[in-house]
Amino acid sequence: MIDLRQLRQFVAVAEELNFRRAAEKLRMSQPPLSQTIKALENEIGTRLFNRTRRKVELTAPGRMLLDETHKVLSQLDRTLDAVRGAAQGMVGRVSIGFVPSAIYGVLPAMLRRFRKRHPAIDLHLEELTTVDQTDALHQHRIDVALYRPPTFFSRGLLHETLMREALIAALPSDHPLASRKSLRLTDLRDERFLLIPPRWGTGYHTRVLDACQNAGFVPRIAHEPKYLHTIVGMVAAGMGVALVPSTLVNLKPQGCVYRSLSNRRDAPLIELGAAWHADDASPSLHAFLDTARMVGQKLSVDGPRRRSPAT
Repeated sequence: MIDLRQLRQFVAVAEELNFRRAAEKLRMSQPPLSQTIKALENEIGTRLFNRTRRKVELTAPGRMLLDETHKVLSQLDRTLDAVRGAAQGMVGRVSIGFVPSAIYGVLPAMLRRFRKRHPAIDLHLEELTTVDQTDALHQHRIDVALYRPPTFFSRGLLHETLMREALIAALPSDHPLASRKSLRLTDLRDERFLLIPPRWGTGYHTRVLDACQNAGFVPRIAHEPKYLHTIVGMVAAGMGVALVPSTLVNLKPQGCVYRSLSNRRDAPLIELGAAWHADDASPSLHAFLDTARMVGQKLSVDGPRRRSPAT
């Protein structure tokens, strides 16, 4: 009979795709781990991994088992959280998937406030692109996604905008425009832009393109890094300019400066949103969402947010 120990060891191997690293993660030796996976395959009656000397890959049944095991383990965690909460008050665990740009301002503020109010709730953080967050939600690896709208979430999820912040210009410090205190977006029409491609950051990509098009030009894309902190580093290296959320002013690599966009028409906004399963009634999750809303409204450039179901 398959037990939870086997499933947790299977998940470790499936996520690492390396028996040695999985064994280290589980704090056990490799031979017993290999034996567990072999026993699990014998019990199920199919191979879960294709193994060669160079790599380990999940088979199609292995991928299916990984998805279903994530759901089983997540539901078990939720059940135990509910039991402990009933016995001890507000305790539990919340898994948060967040876009990297959130770490430079809003997420730390949310975490500080939440931990002060709910010290018994354990927080698990995972840095994910918006695209990866969708899979993580469906697999129940995370309880809530902090993402950059707009993006697509399937039915069964709720999502809402938590805050809006201005997009600002990131320039090399020796750029001719760096001597100005503020810019118009049209000042950048002839520049080489650094922009996350839509496959990694659909919301950010959309907001930057919309802003440039509203200013009357299509940006000339020089490079397409995966993360905003990479973009800022490349700006510092003189490889182009970028529009970034205003909270990134807390990221200050040598050689990069930030300038606001002075004209109201040239001051586009970008959102930070939250998405979670509509049927998730976990008190811990909703305590975090309440904190996220309070902090988001405090930091937002405009008024209250509105919740909506995914379509």
